[in-house]
Amino acid sequence: MRSSNEKWHRLPLYLGSGFLRSVSNRKFICLRVSVAAIVLTIVFQARLASALPTLSIQPPSTSVSPGQTFSLGVNIAGVQDLFAFQFDLSFAPGILAATNITEGSFLSGLPPAMPPPGKLGGGDPTFFIPGTIDNTAGSIAFTADSLLGPTAGVSGDGVLATVDFDALGSGSTLIDLANILLLDSQGAEIPFSIQNGSVYVGAANAVPEPAAAILLGVGLLALSIIGRQYKLRR
Repeated sequence: MRSSNEKWHRLPLYLGSGFLRSVSNRKFICLRVSVAAIVLTIVFQARLASALPTLSIQPPSTSVSPGQTFSLGVNIAGVQDLFAFQFDLSFAPGILAATNITEGSFLSGLPPAMPPPGKLGGGDPTFFIPGTIDNTAGSIAFTADSLLGPTAGVSGDGVLATVDFDALGSGSTLIDLANILLLDSQGAEIPFSIQNGSVYVGAANAVPEPAAAILLGVGLLALSIIGRQYKLRR
């Protein structure tokens, strides 16, 4: 039978183990709270981003051949009361060369009485600045457009501007939007999200020449035979 002294000596151990369990439980609870907070933040930001109007390059991914001329649209989706906008665009020099920028139909489109599907307003006078093309730097700076006069902005989806390119050399390049500004009819900034694009310049059909295909087949057959002989020897 244990003496009372032994019990008193062991008492700090019991108290210490209880304290450690308490601290461990608190750390576990704090960890769970932190994880939950991170998850909620990510979900909230994702929902917020999905609710914002999106400025995008369309089509988002393009494949062309060297020497080909093609166009990309700078589009807006889900915007409300857009009165004016501005953006810069960049690309890889040597792979692409920009040749022209034209105003899209979103601000200057059909009269308000006949808006296209998904679009409200439009058809009022606009002031369009195509921007400055610099194919050495691979950039288009200060493309802008604005409605004129006291009028409501345009809501919905549509094309803000169209950019024409020549494909020069083989390779891939991003089409990046930057220095974006969206304003409503009250002059307030409109928050937005961005979806950049990409362009691949290369051969349309990368099919091996007959001689190369034969050599490849012979090589694979030889490797297969050598592998079988190695297994048999083992």
